[in-house]
Amino acid sequence: MNWDDVGFLVSKNRYNENSLITEMFTKNHGKVPGIVFGGTSKKIKNYLQVGNLLYTTYNSKTANRIGYFKIEIFKAFSPIYFDYPQKLNCISTAMSLIKILTADSQSNENVYRLINDFYKILSETDWLKKYVFWELELLSVLGFNLDLKQMVNKEIIDDKTVYVANSATEKKNSSKFFN
Repeated sequence: MNWDDVGFLVSKNRYNENSLITEMFTKNHGKVPGIVFGGTSKKIKNYLQVGNLLYTTYNSKTANRIGYFKIEIFKAFSPIYFDYPQKLNCISTAMSLIKILTADSQSNENVYRLINDFYKILSETDWLKKYVFWELELLSVLGFNLDLKQMVNKEIIDDKTVYVANSATEKKNSSKFFN
C-alpha cells in the first residue's frame, strides 16, 4: 500500500532512538498513523511541529500493519504562532480533537477543509470567538451536534436581550459571546 498525499501533523510520539510514531490527517486518506524514521534528526525535526502541513509519501506492506512516512514540509503554520501562547494552545487543542474524534483511514474532506479554515481564523482579529464556532462546526461535522439554544436561555432585562447559561450552581451571562 503506497500513496502520496498532503496532510496535517496531528500528533507525534518518540519511538526508539531517533524515530517518531505520528498521525497525519490527509486530504484523501483521513487520519493515518505511521512511523517517521529519523524524525528526531536535526534535518527534519524542526518542521515536524503539530499542525504543520506536510507532503507525505506513505508505504506499508499490508493495510493491517503500520506503515512509514517520508515527509517534506509543505507549509509551516505552527512557527508563525510561537509568540502567541493562546493560539498555540488552540492549535494543540484542535489537533487533539481531530486525533481523538476521527477514525483511522477514513477520508473526510469536510474535516480537512475545516483545518484549512482554522488557520485563516487564527490570523483574524476576533479569532477567539470564531475559534469557538469553528470547534462547534467540527463537532457537528463529526456527528456531535450541540444545540446551543437548549443550553442558553434568552432573557430581556432593561429592554436588552441577555443570554444566560444556567448550571446547577450559578447563572452565567453569555451575551458578549452570542452578540
